Amino acid sequence: MNIVSILLSLLMALILFFLMNYLKRKNLSLNDSIIIPNIYMIIIASFNNLKDYALLILISYFILDILNMVLVDKKDLLINDKSYYKSVIITLIIGHLIYYLFLVKVENVFLDMEVFKNFIWLLIILYFIKKLNITSIKLKTEEKENFTNRYQEYVIVNYAKFKNKYGYLIKSNDKDIENIIYSFLIYENYLHGYLYNYFKDIKNKIIKSESKYGILNIESDHFISNEEGIVILKERLEIKSRRIKKSKDKEENLKKLINEKYKESHDYKEIMKIYNIIEEFKKES
Repeated sequence: MNIVSILLSLLMALILFFLMNYLKRKNLSLNDSIIIPNIYMIIIASFNNLKDYALLILISYFILDILNMVLVDKKDLLINDKSYYKSVIITLIIGHLIYYLFLVKVENVFLDMEVFKNFIWLLIILYFIKKLNITSIKLKTEEKENFTNRYQEYVIVNYAKFKNKYGYLIKSNDKDIENIIYSFLIYENYLHGYLYNYFKDIKNKIIKSESKYGILNIESDHFISNEEGIVILKERLEIKSRRIKKSKDKEENLKKLINEKYKESHDYKEIMKIYNIIEEFKKES
């Protein structure tokens, strides 16, 4: 294997990595997370110059995904370990079977019409099997409950991390503002992760135009660090806190402050979820 082939294989694995991460944000099902990588491998194998590396690309994707979760985004806490690694093993087993029983034995991966009719019937059979899978409702309910627990753990771990790193900047007489800033940090970190923010800041430094900088994605016409972004946001929230007309409804007051940065209802709900977890954790501590 020459250097060009290695680089091309890594590029193909990166494309699959970004595709799957995008689909995961759209609530990708467990079945789809197993099927899509193997479909991708088959499509890659249809290009003769990449056929020999199709399985290696699939394996490389999982290495990238695991390294990203554990070392970069730290989202491994949000994952049901048993379910995730089970899907990885199943996907690789299916991938090996497809590669060695089918891909290496044919010259052309594309289906001819005679084989295609069998493929159509297979899809019909799989569709009815999926519809008859009654136990999936129970499994989804259990997974939702498990995710809630893992999400709370994820928030608390990241709260502790950010408090240790930026606590001296975030500390305020207004504890609501403190909790809101920690919620913003956790939410933005969850959405994008370290690697995304790192390359985004490099790109914006080069372009030198008004853009969003740092983990908090603060708009600026020049580069600002994470620390500077926190200070800027804290000042904005403190100014707004003094200006807004306070009501007896605490949630309404929090909404006005959160709207300084997030105005979409989905963002607001997520921030409030994180905020409540932090507040409850601080009460218990």
